Amino acid sequence: MPRIPNKHLFFLILSITLFLLLIPGTCAAYTEPTVIITGYTISPDVILPNDIGTIEVTVANTAMQASKTATETGGSQNEIPESKTVPVNAFIESAILKTTDFTVLSGWYQDIGEIGPGQSITLTFLVQAPAREGLYFPEVWIRVRGAESVKYPVPVNVNTRHTLIKQPSIRLLRSVPGNITPKSAFNITLDLENEGLATAHDIIVEIITPNTSLSSQSPERQFIRELKPGEKKAVTLSFQSDNDIPIGIRQIPVKLSYLNADGTRLVQNEQVGILIQGTGELGIAKQIIDPEQVFLGDMFSLVFRIENTGTDKAKSVQAILDIPFEGTREAFVGTIGPDNDAPAVFTLKATEAGDIPYHLTIRYKDDFGTHEEVIPLHVFVGQRNGSQAIIFVVLILLAGAGYLYWRRQRQS
Repeated sequence: MPRIPNKHLFFLILSITLFLLLIPGTCAAYTEPTVIITGYTISPDVILPNDIGTIEVTVANTAMQASKTATETGGSQNEIPESKTVPVNAFIESAILKTTDFTVLSGWYQDIGEIGPGQSITLTFLVQAPAREGLYFPEVWIRVRGAESVKYPVPVNVNTRHTLIKQPSIRLLRSVPGNITPKSAFNITLDLENEGLATAHDIIVEIITPNTSLSSQSPERQFIRELKPGEKKAVTLSFQSDNDIPIGIRQIPVKLSYLNADGTRLVQNEQVGILIQGTGELGIAKQIIDPEQVFLGDMFSLVFRIENTGTDKAKSVQAILDIPFEGTREAFVGTIGPDNDAPAVFTLKATEAGDIPYHLTIRYKDDFGTHEEVIPLHVFVGQRNGSQAIIFVVLILLAGAGYLYWRRQRQS
């Protein structure tokens, strides 16, 4: 057999390769998809020594739209090659939990099958914990056909106090005054304490006033640069309420957000409850004397319209007179609502004449306790028939003067 020169052999191999590439059929160039582990769950969170628990992992395709492009050619030389894109599934051949510490009771997976683009499955491993406490990292090994295998360590806590990942944890303490009334200003103090094991960064405290009757007098966004583990900081917020704020418990939303060690922003939605308590404010809207002219010895009535100009009910309202007359000097009124009035009626006998001073005492209760209003008043009591006596004296004097004049005229 004749020997082929090296340079001729090279061109021969190149020609055969090009010929094979031109053979009718399908030629595809693509990268096979693989999988990733997107999360895990340990149950229970802390496994006791020699106890049994489960490790669940979620396996997903690497892309939401995994695909490959294939070029198809026909047998005719005049036929134009056509390319099209088709979805590619990831075929999982096996999945095991690789560990020298745990005893794997179940969870050896073979030929699991395909996972399509955007799909995921959950694999569960039943394990028995080792006798020794500590943090362990068994590995999940997943083999994918035609692609790289996946190895993923899963942290498992076996009865140890050490946290798997150090994170901040902020607790919010509230200091709220107990005497908040409509149309009043008040302060709320928020104490932020980091109970976690890592520093919280870029802390933002945001206040959202719930309605127009309550407005913030301080900036609604407060910023704290950082809060180290065990550290505390206080934020004071000022508010102003108007006269129309509803009585009762009001909730002020507080949004707390901060960055943890890996740069993720954590958000806490809190509420600060405040108790709005109204007050009663009583006074006299109108005073009626019947009859209008009182004389010594007369029976008459005193009627007072007691008005509540406050923001809450006035309860157990009682009116008391210290006037030096005979009759009823106490009247029980009951409850008077805001912007309402009620009568207090007294029936008296005038036993003294002249301009008589006295006091009306109003006692009532509201959410803040018992109150008393003392109002100074006076009433004029005349003396009946006093003018007739004066006229009689004048007549006597006139009669005497006339008699003396008559005698003088007669003697002369």
